[in-house]
Amino acid sequence: MEKINNYLILFADLIGSTEVAAEVTPSFFARTYIASYHWAARQAKRYIEENPFEHEKFQKKIDFNEIRISGDEVLSFSSVEETPNNKPELEDMIASAVAFAYVMKLYWLASPYNLRRMLDKQFPRDIAVGIHIGPAVTVPSDKDEKVTQIASFHINVTKRIENKARAGSESKIFASYDVADMFKGWLERRQKDSFKDRSPLSFTEFTRRQDGDSVKGVSKKLLLLELAWAKGSITGLMSLLSQLIITPEKRDIDAEPAAQTLANIFLPAEKLPFRYDEKLAIDLLNLKADTNAEYIARWFEAVDGQCRLFFDECWFVLNCYIISCAMLRHPVVNEEQKEKYVEIAHKIFERLVELIK
Repeated sequence: MEKINNYLILFADLIGSTEVAAEVTPSFFARTYIASYHWAARQAKRYIEENPFEHEKFQKKIDFNEIRISGDEVLSFSSVEETPNNKPELEDMIASAVAFAYVMKLYWLASPYNLRRMLDKQFPRDIAVGIHIGPAVTVPSDKDEKVTQIASFHINVTKRIENKARAGSESKIFASYDVADMFKGWLERRQKDSFKDRSPLSFTEFTRRQDGDSVKGVSKKLLLLELAWAKGSITGLMSLLSQLIITPEKRDIDAEPAAQTLANIFLPAEKLPFRYDEKLAIDLLNLKADTNAEYIARWFEAVDGQCRLFFDECWFVLNCYIISCAMLRHPVVNEEQKEKYVEIAHKIFERLVELIK
């Protein structure tokens, strides 16, 4: 009999893709909208693989060979083998999945599609994510087939969780109870460290939603939780974030090299922006951003405009701030530009302080 294993399943989907498909040309939909999403997922995968936070190295990560990026969906599943001694490893795997989801959302926010929307004074579109643990069985396949396939009711449950995440009021990253409980264990280990040795993710928590959620195909309501900034850790989070403005040349905090990595993976210094090769690229929509420096300039132009329009959602403001701090550290940014961009980053941070208060 086929062995039944537990799997950590992550499902992410673009919010509003049907509306976008109905409003734009097929070329725009494929070469800008979907291509931007695929780019964000691939770069997030690279970032978590490098795991630049020195004090938060994951002992175990999600299986990057089992991340499927197709259309407007991202599916990831990793086998979970629980033993009496591997709890820290499982907690790290959960944290790596949450980190992947969060970084993917960061990259998607700064992608060509959303940058164009922000420059046009439109609110950027978001990604919804569901994370769940449940049993599944591998599907029989040809011996030469390298791609693993699994089948389970719990894959469908994860998709339903993602669907519920679209109505979230915080990160729009939802998890079932077992996932949230293991992530809590990871957080408890991180809280022993100084704020300078922690990532922004370690200042979050999964918070319960009221009364449970009805999910199609499941007879009972599910206890779903949403990733949010931990109210008891706001002081530490703000202390960490404030360091990202005042220490752009120092390496005394873990977030410093991590921010540099975030920028360099997104816009590799040796390449033109968003080019896979000479024949294939994301359509930049006349952004006038044929170099990394030009793309970064357009990003700061966009967020500066958002400061006066849409800056009323805490997660959006904070994500704009983190991306801006990363862009400040890109090697193509000169001193004159840095001075201008730091001023914009300060405005974002001031707005963040207002929202958190």
